[in-house]
Formats: sequence, structure tokens, C-alpha cells
Amino acid sequence: MSQETQTVSTETALRVVADPCRRSILSQLIDGEETVITTDTLVDRINLENPPPETNTTHADPLLIDVHHTHLPKLEDANLIEYDPRTKTIRYTSNERVERVLQFVTEELE
Repeated sequence: MSQETQTVSTETALRVVADPCRRSILSQLIDGEETVITTDTLVDRINLENPPPETNTTHADPLLIDVHHTHLPKLEDANLIEYDPRTKTIRYTSNERVERVLQFVTEELE
């Protein structure tokens, strides 16, 4: 992913990493080999890690809706991603503080 580093406050890093869905998103973006990923690919990968409960409905994937409307805007507000809703593409901006907080939370607290 991008080697550009931006300053993110500790408070912002903690807020971003506090949500399990955002932790999954960040893990996929950090560990992925792509510099740009689509929201559909991202959600598919998260669903592979944590399969949703089976339902008989044909409604849109609730995770995709949450990612699009809640989590990606918060990550973008924190200057961690560039999200283009028109093309549904995400570009991660590397941030050492957020990555350290994420690593601590996933390794020590989960």
C-alpha cells in the first residue's frame, strides 16, 4: 500500500480501531497486495473471514451497506483512505500509529 505517512492523533487512531468492522477493513487494506481495492472485493474478503449468518432474503448485503455508508466515510475523515463512491474504489494511506494500535488491539485484546 502507499508509503505516504500522515499524522493521526492517538484519539482518532483509537476511535477508528474501536469498531470490529473497521479493524477488519484496515487489516484487509494493510495486508493486501493491491494499492486499490473495490468495496465488493473488500466485503467479500471480510465475509470470508467472518461469514454472515445464512438468510433466505435477497436484500443487499448489510455489511456492504454499513461499509459504504458508515465505515469508509469514517476512515476517509481520519485521512486513512481515499474512497471514490462512483467507482467504488478504496486506496489506503499508510499510517504507522494506526497500524500499531490495530496490531496491539488484535494481538493483545481480542
